[in-house]
Amino acid sequence: MAYIHLDGVSRQYGSVWAVDRVNMAIEKHEFVSLLGPSGSGKTTLLRIIAGLERPTQGRVLIDGEDVTELPPHKRGVAMVFQEFLLFPHRTVYENLAFPLRMLKLPKGEIEARVEWVVGILALRGLETRYPNQLSGGQQQRVALGRGLVGRPKVLLLDEPLANLDRELRQEMEVEIRKHQTGLGIPFVYVTHNQEEALSMSDRIAVVRGGRIEDFASRADIYDRPKTAFIAQFVGRSSRFEAIVAGGDRRLALRGDGILIEAESQPGLALGERVAAYVKNEKVRLKPAEPGGADAPNALPATVRHVILRGAYAEYVLGWSGGELIASRPRSEAEFAEGAAVTAFWNAADVDLFPVSEPGR
Repeated sequence: MAYIHLDGVSRQYGSVWAVDRVNMAIEKHEFVSLLGPSGSGKTTLLRIIAGLERPTQGRVLIDGEDVTELPPHKRGVAMVFQEFLLFPHRTVYENLAFPLRMLKLPKGEIEARVEWVVGILALRGLETRYPNQLSGGQQQRVALGRGLVGRPKVLLLDEPLANLDRELRQEMEVEIRKHQTGLGIPFVYVTHNQEEALSMSDRIAVVRGGRIEDFASRADIYDRPKTAFIAQFVGRSSRFEAIVAGGDRRLALRGDGILIEAESQPGLALGERVAAYVKNEKVRLKPAEPGGADAPNALPATVRHVILRGAYAEYVLGWSGGELIASRPRSEAEFAEGAAVTAFWNAADVDLFPVSEPGR
């Protein structure tokens, strides 16, 4: 059995189901992210695992034990919140020792555990400082240490990096993943930031409307989206509407004045209307050529804007059907605003979903 098992878990508030019949199995050494927009139910799901919310239906099992009715302190879990929640008038050492004193552990055990956390989180030399004497990254390490000092079976993290600037956030992403790997316990991480989820996770559960849209490896979530919602929410894509016009090994789609070619997919009927998604980094560019519009997966366009994003440039393209964005490395040939180009992509880079799919 999985280390954490959610069995048909639901949570109702009045007439609203914040979590709706969720089944999930998390292994002992996994880093799992719950990824979704605000209000999707991901934090409620985390709080159910923590014991801060009681499910209306279903069970929660940790390490083979049914903990559904147990309070948080008897589940062997710890939680790190978005706000650091450090005691401002206590030193780093006192903040770390506080939860252990609440457990009435012997003084020697408290000192040993705090020393262990100070060592693994690079807090040595900061023990006598107060929170207002620490940087944001150091405060986050102390908050993480307070979660780890009790040596929990599971660490739950509720958007802990949301208040950090980008540089600190990226540093802490590496730190958190490193410590999860070293400790060998499951981390369950709530975020609406896809970059965080993709950089740290073994698997990602995409949450929408209280349900799990998909629970898969980060590569599958990004490269092989299971639903139109995931194709839109994870990564940045351009969307075309088209009609299945034929094809065997590959599908020919007519829509928005262009011919789109995609890998054949079961279940799509001739004449069916579909949404085709192409991720921005899959769109390539070349100087405009006469007759290029007749080729599949190619459209003539004009560069309207160029947005520099470090090593990449985003080209906002205008074409007869609207706008398209191509994200390309700056090491490639650059195109100036106003340039006439042909945008093109491979058939394998097109993700298809019926327009009739719920929520579309």
